[in-house]
Amino acid sequence: MPLRQDRPDDGKLYSNVPMTQVEWLVHYIAKAFADVSLDGGIDIHAAQSMDDYGNPEEDRLSRTAERKDWRRVPIAILQPRFWAITFLDAKGFRFYAPAIMTELLKHGDATNNLSAWFLHGLEVTPSGIMKDAPFDELFNSAQRAAIIRYLKHVVHNVPSLDNGDAEKRLRDIQTCTGTG
Repeated sequence: MPLRQDRPDDGKLYSNVPMTQVEWLVHYIAKAFADVSLDGGIDIHAAQSMDDYGNPEEDRLSRTAERKDWRRVPIAILQPRFWAITFLDAKGFRFYAPAIMTELLKHGDATNNLSAWFLHGLEVTPSGIMKDAPFDELFNSAQRAAIIRYLKHVVHNVPSLDNGDAEKRLRDIQTCTGTG
């Protein structure tokens, strides 16, 4: 069993305290995506406004949306905006992916909507394109590994987060990255 490297409640090191598989995976995702910002991509509120064919409230929220650190994205905005994932561009998807994976690992998805649309967003073409960008250029090797580990975890441990697409997405990503 992996050991905790730190405890977010007090920041001290506790290398002799066991870490659960979910805690380890959340930590792995956080490290892999540590420096990811929105980088000019479409934020979740702008994406929701697109889905709504224009929404002044979402447009207003978009102006102050978090753009620098995905860890500061309020989790409460993700679940009700699951449809908006479809309208995220590649940079927006890369920014929200770790927040969504972390949310789903920690809290699940009672409606399976966020998980289903996240898995839909992970679609990679046979030529390795995701959301009009090369998958292996959009995500660095650590981020690709984090996504693969997340998908393996869902397939083998959390079938409630799988609408039937997780194994296909895993297979497609492994094929395009040469890891499968």
